[in-house]
Amino acid sequence: MAICAFCGKETDGASSCIKSIIRIEGKDYTPLPFKRKNETVFTKRQEVRCPECNVLPGGFHHVGCVFEICPKCGGKWVYCTCSGFKVKIEVNTDKKCKIIPFKKY
Repeated sequence: MAICAFCGKETDGASSCIKSIIRIEGKDYTPLPFKRKNETVFTKRQEVRCPECNVLPGGFHHVGCVFEICPKCGGKWVYCTCSGFKVKIEVNTDKKCKIIPFKKY
């Protein structure tokens, strides 16, 4: 049983992490939702979860998932050279309440 440090949900049962923005070099990007590999509009929809963080297709990866795609370069977020922050914004306010940094390797 693992708890996501960003959304506070148990990763085994959560269909998605919370929606957030990814801020890289001062520019905001929308995180890319989990998509099964080789999925097309013609493939049969099955509930196949992310093998790392267990979200459903269409859900957002939990922080630190090795399968999360960088919205800037298209590489795997934990291995790409982009450096940024995942920012959660509270509903109905502009207050930023949690920031998780991602570092260059």
